[in-house]
Amino acid sequence: MSLVFLVCFLLVLVIIVEISAIALKLTGMELHVARFQALSALVTVGYTTSDSEEVVKHHVRRRIIMVLMVLGYLGTATIVTALINIMRHPLTLLQVGTALVIVLLAFSLVSSRRLRVHLDRGIERQLSRHRLLQKKSVEEVLKLDRHYGVAEVRLQAGSHLVGQTIAASKIRDQDIFILAIERSDAFIHSPRGSQVLQAGDKLIVYGNMQNIHLLLCSDCYR
Repeated sequence: MSLVFLVCFLLVLVIIVEISAIALKLTGMELHVARFQALSALVTVGYTTSDSEEVVKHHVRRRIIMVLMVLGYLGTATIVTALINIMRHPLTLLQVGTALVIVLLAFSLVSSRRLRVHLDRGIERQLSRHRLLQKKSVEEVLKLDRHYGVAEVRLQAGSHLVGQTIAASKIRDQDIFILAIERSDAFIHSPRGSQVLQAGDKLIVYGNMQNIHLLLCSDCYR
């Protein structure tokens, strides 16, 4: 039953890729990028420079990709062996029929969007119980306490920061970091030091709460 075994084995590899993609998603990757990286690791081809760098920098992602690479090499050997056995022994009608039924059943299951969503959610719930893959809140990531936190600040026209670049304002010297700037026409992520602050800007900042209150004035803070 080499043909049936080969079909089942390929389906198992597909499931492994999906589970790995969801595991990568739990580390912060986008699901479509995670699927591509998982498949690339399994077949050992197709890496993109920027995405592969993000994988290498993250210790959990590295573990997932390393496991997929090992499974990929073992999988290649298994597939080649199965193909050799198939070529050595003539296929029977029962084998072909059984393999075809398995493929059609798998295709029908994959075609069901509702089933895929439930399956992905179930896998994600199970994986999220693992300590290394648990999602962390903003408070846990930024280690917030009573002295440090995230705040939104609206710059008024009379603020001394208006018209200055972030670097020139020396706001970072006050233990305050601007994470993003929301304007009427744009949302600026991770603004550079050369970014000029404008009246009406909503600053999303992280830092010492007392300094935020003093530097940016109490009537602006909310």
